[in-house]
Amino acid sequence: MLALCASHAVHAEDDPCQNANTTLEINDCKQQQFDAKDKQLNQIYRELLQKLQANESQGGNPGVKDKPSTLLIQAQRKWIAFRDADCNTKYQIYLDGSIRNMVYLGCKIERTAQRIKELDPKLW
Repeated sequence: MLALCASHAVHAEDDPCQNANTTLEINDCKQQQFDAKDKQLNQIYRELLQKLQANESQGGNPGVKDKPSTLLIQAQRKWIAFRDADCNTKYQIYLDGSIRNMVYLGCKIERTAQRIKELDPKLW
């Protein structure tokens, strides 16, 4: 039980929205967090796409039917659809509560942070 409380306290210290007092303040803070993560994701995605395209232009992956850059674009579009559907499901679960937007944005922040790790160009 003590470990659970300590873990929760650490999360609270890391949460830039911890000082938000109203639902509107929390939602605004979460939206800002998501916007920042989304911007970071777009930057990482562009870097990886450029890396793949540069490799292709240098003759990398000869004989490959589908270019990796094309496959990445398709995968990213499908990932966005997945993220949105997944988080919309959570929104619908809490539709009648004032927590719905916080849950929805929290989901999008979490999914986006994970995708940033997955698309890190250093790992490709």
